[in-house]
Amino acid sequence: MSTPDVSLAQAFVAARGASATPESLPPLQERLARALAAARGPWPGVELEGPRFVSHLARLLGGDAPSEDVEKLNLSDVYLARAAADGLPSALQAFEARFLPEVDAAVARLKLPPTGLDEVRQLLRQRMLVGSAEAPARLAAYPGTGPLSGWVRAAALWLALDWQRQRGGQAQAEDSDLSVLMAPGDDPELAYLKTTYRAEFNASFSSALASLEPRQRNFLRLKYLDGLSIDQLGALYGVHRSTAARWVVGAQEALLQETRRLLTEKLRLTRSQLDSVLRLISSQLDVSLSRLLRSRLD
Repeated sequence: MSTPDVSLAQAFVAARGASATPESLPPLQERLARALAAARGPWPGVELEGPRFVSHLARLLGGDAPSEDVEKLNLSDVYLARAAADGLPSALQAFEARFLPEVDAAVARLKLPPTGLDEVRQLLRQRMLVGSAEAPARLAAYPGTGPLSGWVRAAALWLALDWQRQRGGQAQAEDSDLSVLMAPGDDPELAYLKTTYRAEFNASFSSALASLEPRQRNFLRLKYLDGLSIDQLGALYGVHRSTAARWVVGAQEALLQETRRLLTEKLRLTRSQLDSVLRLISSQLDVSLSRLLRSRLD
């Protein structure tokens, strides 16, 4: 009697960092086989390996969601996105034909010049389909919770607005220094520190950011600029969410520690004043880092 094929179930369980009893694997295999068939249906000729696809599904779901939730995802879109991110020629062709026209629809109201529209298209191709050694193709982070067409339109609109902003010569000083941390109700000492030491903080933050490894900078960009969740980061890099979380925390800590070191060298403050500045940086990191990073990483 032949052993039943449970390769999809085993790949799914392994990607979740979990374990499963032998009797639980066959029903999981059936569910994943149905999901794979449904995902492949709209894309004839796009042959992504089954274990690769279900491992990706597992990372998109995260550790706590039941396996039944795979059926809630836009399976065919997730399948094409994963295959295109992996560089399968048939998937790249299908994505170009089906989804790149969404760029024109998304940015039509902005009335970009032809050169601008061409640049946005190329940027979208680069970020979605190509990526780099430090930042894989962004399609790998598509969460599957909404249509891929809407996700592509949103990315195209973000790129188009960014293109307009860069060409418009708008002042960015208020988004690139310690003034972004100002908040109503600050006590007088804190307000004074924010205003007085913005230049020193600005320089220290820039130096600390530049000292990070390229991959660490990309983790921060993906989280704070592109808004990816930990689960999406894990899917993008093909790792468990706990690993992705450690990477992000490590990048944050390295940035804060180096900023602290440089500020300590630059500023002649009392211990309480320096502690106030450093508490400010740490406590409002989530609020301020996206604006600070945008001016440094664009």
